[in-house]
Formats: sequence, C-alpha cells, structure tokens
Amino acid sequence: MTTLERAASAPLARLSGWWTGLSRPGRVSVTVLTTALAALAVYWWAHVVVGPHHHQFDLAIYYRAVNFWTAGNELYDYAQPDPVNISLGFTYPPVAAVLMAPMAALPFDVVSAITVTLIVLATAACVGLLLRERISLPRGLWPMVIGLVTAVAFLLEPMRQTIGFGQVNAFLMLLVLVDLLVLVPRGSRFAGIGVGLALAIKLTPGIFLLYLLLGRHWRPLITAVVSAAAVTLLAAAVASAESWRFFTSLLFDNGRVGFVGSSANQSINGLLARFTAPEPPSTAVWIALSLLVLAVGAWRIRLAIAADDRLLAITLTGLVGVLISPVSWPHHIVWALPAVIILGAWLVRSAVDLAAQRQAGRGPTGRQLRGLAGPVALVLTGVLIWGCDTRILFHLPDVDYSDRGPVAILLGSLPMFWVLAAVLLLPTGTRARVEPAISPARSAAVRPAS
Repeated sequence: MTTLERAASAPLARLSGWWTGLSRPGRVSVTVLTTALAALAVYWWAHVVVGPHHHQFDLAIYYRAVNFWTAGNELYDYAQPDPVNISLGFTYPPVAAVLMAPMAALPFDVVSAITVTLIVLATAACVGLLLRERISLPRGLWPMVIGLVTAVAFLLEPMRQTIGFGQVNAFLMLLVLVDLLVLVPRGSRFAGIGVGLALAIKLTPGIFLLYLLLGRHWRPLITAVVSAAAVTLLAAAVASAESWRFFTSLLFDNGRVGFVGSSANQSINGLLARFTAPEPPSTAVWIALSLLVLAVGAWRIRLAIAADDRLLAITLTGLVGVLISPVSWPHHIVWALPAVIILGAWLVRSAVDLAAQRQAGRGPTGRQLRGLAGPVALVLTGVLIWGCDTRILFHLPDVDYSDRGPVAILLGSLPMFWVLAAVLLLPTGTRARVEPAISPARSAAVRPAS
C-alpha cells in the first residue's frame, strides 16, 4: 500500500473504529437521530428558505386525469388551468396511465402520502447504488451514510422538485440504475428490462439505449427494446384509443407539456426558445446542436466505459439526454444527483491526496492543479445552481423572455450550462484499494477520482 493510500484510509479507519465501538441500539439511535435531523434541516432550507413547496401539484394533475379517464372519458382530453402554462393535462404514454390507474380508488391525500414515501425510498435506493460505486464501508455504517446522503440529496433542485411536484423521475432513475449497475454487470438474463420499462413509462429514458449500444451490451439492448415494445402493446390492449392518439399525434406536440421557452426548460431547445421569443426556435438549429452534443457525449461515455467507470458513463448518458430532449424541466435533471456524488467523492479524495503529499514534503504538480480546475468549478457553481431556484434568485420571468436581454436569458439557462459543463468536465474514477488501519474483516475500499 502506498503512502497516499494509507493516508486516504485513515478517516475511514477512525469512523469505522468509532462505529464498531457502539452497541447495536446505539447504532440504530445514531442512525435515526442524524437522519431525522438532517431531513428536517433540508426540509426547512429547501421548502421554506429557498423555494416553494409545490404541494404535489403534478401528482394532483395525474390523479385527476386518471379519475377522469376511469370515469369513462378520454384520458388526453383532461386539462386543468395552470397559472404559468395556461392549462396542463396528462402527458405520459398510456403505460403510465395504466400503472397509475389504481390511484383512482384512493383519496388524494393517501395517494400523496404514499407517493412521497416511495420517492424518498426510491431516492435512498438510488443513493445506495451510487455510493457503492465510489466507496465501500463496513456493513453497519451503510444505513446511516445512506440516510444522511439521501436527506442532503433533497437539497438539490431536481430532487426537491421531484418530491415537491410528486413526479416519477426518482422511480425511473432507480429502474435504470438497478438495470445498468446491477443486472448488466452480473450478466443477468433480465438485464435491459429496467431501461425498457422506464422507456415505456416515459420516453426520455430511451437515451440509455445509447449507453447499452456504446458498451456493446447487445443482449440487454435487445431486451430493453423488446420489453419496452411489449409493455407498450400490453397497455394498448387496455387503452387502444389512447395509445393510437398518443403515438400518432400527441407524441409530437411539445406544447402540451408547457411553454418550451419557459425558464424551467433547461434543454438546448429551451435556451434557443428564450433567445427567439416570441417566435419559436429553429428546429434545424436545435437538431444540429443536439447532434453535436450527442457526439461529444458519446465520445466521453466511451472514454468512461474504457476506464471501467460505469457510474460516470451512466451519469453522462443521463445528462446528455437532458440536453438534447425538446423539454427538460428541473425535475427531469435527477442525473445531477450521481454527478454530485461523483464530484463529492473526487473532492474528498483529492483533498486527502494533497494533504498526504504535503505531509510527505511534496507540493501538487502542475498536472494535478490543472486537473483540479474543472471539477472545482463544477462544485462551486453547482452549490449555487442546484442549491436554489435560479429563476427566483435572479428575479427572472416564468415564461416570457421576449423583452429581456441576453444576460437574463443566460442567467435563466444556468442549469443547462452546468449540465453541459458536467458532460465535458466530470472526472473519471479509478479503482484503488484503500485499507484502514483496522482488522482486515473491516477494511474499506474507495474508488477515488483522478
């Protein structure tokens, strides 16, 4: 083991030693107390200080639309007034409507409570899968670490809006992560089903077919396509009229989800729409820019796959999907969560490495300093962009940018620029063993970032 590896293992050794010295009831009490305090602090900051709560607004729309449908009406005819987008209705494929149909049998307050609970649990499961790709801890520490990181995760605007609006994005991310981080690496015969189901529920997860393609996971790729088609056909058997209408006309109507030029749309298309307001953006320019981003993203994804960093490759894929989608609301950008975890692991390990070098009488090399610049910039700007609603922070309009100058438009597009920078600058992780100075049975390993 190198000097740097011994230095990196020391914090884990102290943490593990303290934890193993606690009784089992003590561990449970510390886990519950710290997680509860963190969750309360995050709730206060996220929904009282920096932004509105939203009160499961989108979930209410889907709940009413499903009730409207099960009462014998046409699903996609449902619409209700909206203070920003004039009117909103059901926008998902019929598969989602079929899965949501049981909501009609329950009061909305019960549906809301169940949904919020499931979003928290799904996020915790995602956090566990993500952390496992960067750090290995004694088994008893995992509940507390996952609880704390999950609570902190809801400081991020995409996660805050997911739970605030009652959205499905945490569930879709979990389907993708279980598939690509568990089933595909194990060579499971079910690999690809998670991506396929997510694609059938909401079309945007189809970007992960690119990951399977670039990684040459041929069987999971075929399974994903076939399972998405199969689930869609099953839904069509239940909702044939809705399926025909959605896939022949509504699929191509971006206006149904809201104003494309809204400050909430953080895709390339949204940026263009704000610049061309009140006229619609050029489809040709959007396609050209999207193809450019797709090409650069594919290059970086291939590099991550070649470096055996599947977490980075999956995260880059999700972020590319955000950029090239016609519409990407903040709650669609849940792939900022794994990006932040990648940066957090990189930041901690880099700090430990630099401290160890200083103790050894060596300063940072020029190459190290150059490698620090991009990720550090992502961390510093990410605190601002994901820690609050930038539209509220800069007093920007919800929709109309026609009388605003380029500065306001650029400020209203900061999350999109951060996602673009992350595609270019997120650091690659490397495999390395770090053994704490404790018994071998309790040794820990960290995958640091270069």
